[in-house]
Amino acid sequence: MTHPKTIVVATHRRSGTHWTIDALRNNSPDVSETFLTLERASSHHDSPIPLSEFRRQLKTLDGRVLVKVHDLPAATFWKRAEERAFALSVLRESPVIYVHRDGRDVMVSLYYYMQSFDEEVKKQSFSDFIRSESRLDGFDSGMSRPAYWAHHARVWLQQPNVLLVSYAGLENCYETSVREMAAFLGISARRSLRAIDLPGKTGKPSLVGRALWKLGLRQQRLSSAVQPRRGSSGDWRNHFDDDDLAFFMAEAGEQMRRLTYVTGSA
Repeated sequence: MTHPKTIVVATHRRSGTHWTIDALRNNSPDVSETFLTLERASSHHDSPIPLSEFRRQLKTLDGRVLVKVHDLPAATFWKRAEERAFALSVLRESPVIYVHRDGRDVMVSLYYYMQSFDEEVKKQSFSDFIRSESRLDGFDSGMSRPAYWAHHARVWLQQPNVLLVSYAGLENCYETSVREMAAFLGISARRSLRAIDLPGKTGKPSLVGRALWKLGLRQQRLSSAVQPRRGSSGDWRNHFDDDDLAFFMAEAGEQMRRLTYVTGSA
């Protein structure tokens, strides 16, 4: 096996990627504190890591190494043959934690996230946004954003050696979710689990987190998330009108039912 140390954390964007990464690296001494983003092993990434350096880090980091990925298992993001072959080997030879979130909440979180840097999205209404083509992972998908969300989950869940973890589970049953991941990965988990100190808008730790750190009662470790939006499960109800919901379900309803976010045929 070429990659005995790697653990892949795969998600559609805005689905709990960093929450999962932080839960594992905070709560298992077997996991390296440093995680890697697999897409950075591509030379056309905005902030690439040369393949030789990426391999060196995987080899030299202590413990099991978490490797984050948003792309599909076919590794369409990597264009150069050597880089794509490497990405495929990581994805195929590593246990995978696939984190899913209610696709309607994903659309809301993605909308606000992309408005922070995408000039086209800044001009769009939420209704127009969900009807636009998804171009998230380095190719023109030909699918609406809800349809691509459904496709992403469907393709990943067809892969072997995948544990399904839900955003709602992390939100409502944190300890159960963390211990389930640890058991699947064959790693130890701390007897008393540590929650994640999410930063506020300033990116600084909470007052409680800072106070505990000063008293030596916890480590000063923030969420690794970029611009986390504290939208709770069900926030979609504040953004979808009836037409939006009908469109979303027409595009992604089958996968929503498979993941038990909705029931029935409507």
